[in-house]
Amino acid sequence: MPGYGNLLRSLSKSTETPVKAVVTGEIPKWVNGSLYRNGPGRFKFGQNTYEHIFDGQACVHKFTVKNGDVHYSNKLLETKSYVKTLENKQLFPNFGSIDKGSNIYKRFKNFFFPPETSDNVNVNIMPYAQDHLYALTETHLMCKLDPNGLKIKHTVNIKDHLPSVRSSIAHPHIERDGTWITMGINPKGKNKLAHYEFIRFKGGNMGQQSEHICQNAELIASVPSSNKDGFSYFHSFSVTENYIVFLEQCLQINFRLMIESLVKNKPRSSALITEKDRPTRIHIINKHTGEIINKNFITDPQFTFHYINAFESNNHIYLDLSSYDSKHFNVENFSYENMKEGKLMNTDMMKALAKRITIPLDKHSNDKDEIYCEMKTICSDLAFELPVINYWRFNGLPYKYVYGANHYNNPFSIVKLNMENPREIFSAKYGQDGFNALPSEPIFVENPDAKLEDDGVLLVMVLCDKNDFLSVLDAKNLKEIARAEIPEDVKGAFTFHGFFADQINFRNLA
Repeated sequence: MPGYGNLLRSLSKSTETPVKAVVTGEIPKWVNGSLYRNGPGRFKFGQNTYEHIFDGQACVHKFTVKNGDVHYSNKLLETKSYVKTLENKQLFPNFGSIDKGSNIYKRFKNFFFPPETSDNVNVNIMPYAQDHLYALTETHLMCKLDPNGLKIKHTVNIKDHLPSVRSSIAHPHIERDGTWITMGINPKGKNKLAHYEFIRFKGGNMGQQSEHICQNAELIASVPSSNKDGFSYFHSFSVTENYIVFLEQCLQINFRLMIESLVKNKPRSSALITEKDRPTRIHIINKHTGEIINKNFITDPQFTFHYINAFESNNHIYLDLSSYDSKHFNVENFSYENMKEGKLMNTDMMKALAKRITIPLDKHSNDKDEIYCEMKTICSDLAFELPVINYWRFNGLPYKYVYGANHYNNPFSIVKLNMENPREIFSAKYGQDGFNALPSEPIFVENPDAKLEDDGVLLVMVLCDKNDFLSVLDAKNLKEIARAEIPEDVKGAFTFHGFFADQINFRNLA
């Protein structure tokens, strides 16, 4: 299988009643809870197919693990976008797909007054205040879900509560009490510049008792774009103990091209331009006070979807990324066809490497009023995406290990990299038993008696030609210690992100 092939599925029905998986090996007794995953589960509607991998309609998946047993279910979310697509037999415009039957009036109206069909929450699923479950995308809408049946309970419009925020990301950072720190964009802020808005949704008892997340929203800081003609695309950011760290990078959303896409009925992705030589600009914000550190930190051109981690040490911030070479990156390359056929595999267009940026907080500017921050590649031989760490214990702190998914070359695999000793690499390969297999982003689950950072397991949802399965890996050496195969007639779909709700910290979600 050169690419995702027939494993990039388009489901036409949900599996709402949990089915029991057949477990081989032994799942540790302390792994009790639910693994949630989210991604594009349906691309095809009659003769129409969404053209970009970011565009398929949302499908949420759930593996419930209890006393060594595993049950699986999934749900194609009945968003307004999904329901109206079925009713009207037409695709609604998304990141890389267009509505071929639209007119220019409708396109401009939907741009300035985004419709309710902007709710295809197919990117991530995350817990809020330990009690609530939200499916997320990169618009102004998010969906609160019932953790039992995975149905939508409430659709939240962020703009109703924070009018300046036009959209928000699907990668919030979650603090110990369930508070979220996230970000969005205000396309027309002070001095007519776009502003990056950083937001806190307070957790704790207040969050647990709230009807929805936006009741506890507050603005932390607003950072102006350095591009007067648009703003940087952003998918995530990082935090340390005291700071928010955010990069303006080479992939820029151009206002003029955005208007052109409306006039000529081009996909939204056509307004995203890779400025290959554009330096990466680093913004540092005190996450407690909202103070913006007034220094012009820059580093080399690059692009990242996913930050790995960041931490403070000796008046420096160390920022780790899964980073693409700006000379080869183009977001439109990640089309449904290219990913299905594997046209990007083994090319620099899909080669994301672990890189570290060193940010000297006490260094003075040069004669250009800039502070250059060195960026180094950690391991040039290991390409991976969807990076994860032992998040609940080490996010924002000094750490050692990162895990990720290798979809760059065959066989697809889960990898582990020692950031302090990059020669120490582990790999778990899939699809070597005669069946094609596609592993998801791994999710780290810590052993409650852990003494070391990597004391735990990785949970990996694996799509397979035969039986899909949940793969349980020892996080130390990536040896598979258990596998839970779901019935062959029950199929999952490609996912981007998710989390594990354990029975101790997420009792109502587990």
